[in-house]
Amino acid sequence: MQVYSYWARATLDCADAAGLPYHLTAYAGSDDSEAAAKQAVEQLLHTRHARLLANQALVEYPTGSAPLREELIQRLHSKQGELVGALTRNHYGSIVLNTLAVMFLDIDAVDLRERIYPTPPPLSVAEFFRRLFSPPPAPVYRDLDESLQLRLTAWLHQHPDWNFRVYRTRLGFRLLVTHQLLTPDTAAAQAVFTAFRTDATYVRLCQKQHCYRARLSPKPWRVGWQRPPLVFPYDTPAQQQEQREWEQEYADRSAVYSVCEWVGEYGSGQVCPDAAQVIELHDAACLGKGKLA
Repeated sequence: MQVYSYWARATLDCADAAGLPYHLTAYAGSDDSEAAAKQAVEQLLHTRHARLLANQALVEYPTGSAPLREELIQRLHSKQGELVGALTRNHYGSIVLNTLAVMFLDIDAVDLRERIYPTPPPLSVAEFFRRLFSPPPAPVYRDLDESLQLRLTAWLHQHPDWNFRVYRTRLGFRLLVTHQLLTPDTAAAQAVFTAFRTDATYVRLCQKQHCYRARLSPKPWRVGWQRPPLVFPYDTPAQQQEQREWEQEYADRSAVYSVCEWVGEYGSGQVCPDAAQVIELHDAACLGKGKLA
């Protein structure tokens, strides 16, 4: 999980080896201090400028794994003091729960749909050629809940010790694995992602960031509000104040909405301690009787 307590931004107006002007921007994070973040970003900016002068590709993160530049709200620890996850605010302003090994699955309803075409009756020669050059019949879709239930049933038949909590989201479902901890880079995690047709973008993000993510608050445009006017990190106290005012309006508008609806629990019923802690936080933030957003 790549989250930092402090972030800094630095810019540089410069030129490349051919004299063409460039405006470089770099971001860097640190868990030590704001000063350490500023030192890191200045070094990164210097490195990027050197690459520019050497006609090399500009990459902000040479390792190829870019930490998400999000404001850290809270780190979550187990009763034994071990890091379980963190709450951050993403680029469009929503609160996100990041977990190291408590597995969330983000499943879009459209990915669960199975296209089933009616069995055609015997055709005459004339009808055969007419249909040959006509669009195929519109597919009939299975009920989405049935499709998910079939996948759960199949998985639990093969893995009876597993346990899932299932939630409905605005565009699909969210599944929470409770019986054990499982990091995103394992073969078992990949098998689950595949079996439940988990959103491909979400899978890539989990594997790149070494954590799972679950949005706890609505998307701003779904509650009649705009995205934050400023880009994190904020450079001045005035910018911080403007952001806090945005957050207050966002929170007020979000109060009558929910992110998830409870569907049910499937499997062995086992819940490990870290998962229990995450469930309590997640359900308190997400569940409600409001319109899903």
